[in-house]
Amino acid sequence: MSRKSDERLMDDVTEELEKAGAKSVVIDKDDYSYTIVANVDKGNLGKMVLKISSDSSTIPRSHIVDLLIMHKVFNAKPILVDESRRNEELQDGVLYEHSGIPQLNPNTFRDLLKGKPLLFKNEGGVVKVRIKGWLLRELRMRYGLSLGDLAELLSVSRKAVYEYERGTIDVSAEKAQLLVELFGDEIVEGWSLSVKDPEQRIMERRVELGDVLHLKVKESYLLVHTHGKYATVTDNGNVLLGSENSREAEEVSNILGARYIRIQ
Repeated sequence: MSRKSDERLMDDVTEELEKAGAKSVVIDKDDYSYTIVANVDKGNLGKMVLKISSDSSTIPRSHIVDLLIMHKVFNAKPILVDESRRNEELQDGVLYEHSGIPQLNPNTFRDLLKGKPLLFKNEGGVVKVRIKGWLLRELRMRYGLSLGDLAELLSVSRKAVYEYERGTIDVSAEKAQLLVELFGDEIVEGWSLSVKDPEQRIMERRVELGDVLHLKVKESYLLVHTHGKYATVTDNGNVLLGSENSREAEEVSNILGARYIRIQ
């Protein structure tokens, strides 16, 4: 895909963030790990670091690790906003994952900003829905259905229904539609923008730093393609350490709820 396509996507996402009243900084540098840093003061979205591209398969691993570090230190949600991955078009309304990071197409991201829940998730090529297991059990019993009765209606095993109710397995989109027809929309629970196993992948970037400007450093991580050199947790809040004398770096830090400290 061309740079022009990426720029069009960035313009579209920026416009949607403005409509949502977000504070944001757009970074016009291809080699940075994020394209937009934003704070959406509505719902439970909060701080976000967005990487926008036409195809997520082109995003380097080093960028992914930077995003995971910013999630860990600054509690910012990393989100990939893409049209496709490995030339496969992303579906509207479906949550994907790339290297453990939530991935959405532009239309789904727009709906997210409008408060629409994420009801579908693609896991291993299968679109799944999360069911409120406790409610499923309550409604099944209220309607006088046994595990076997519901299993027969869904064409699944009794064990599958039992696991649905325990919340240990998710439901295919097809079976979820049948459950909605039986019990109503309230049976469905939206997916969260959770990040999968971030700790293990960022440990390679853990570094030991001395105290900075009388701040006691608790932990610090090396950043490669961002405004700062280190994302640092101190005894007095989180800090982005960098060598740039940059207004943009300060704006990014402010949105992340952190201080920017210039170091040599």
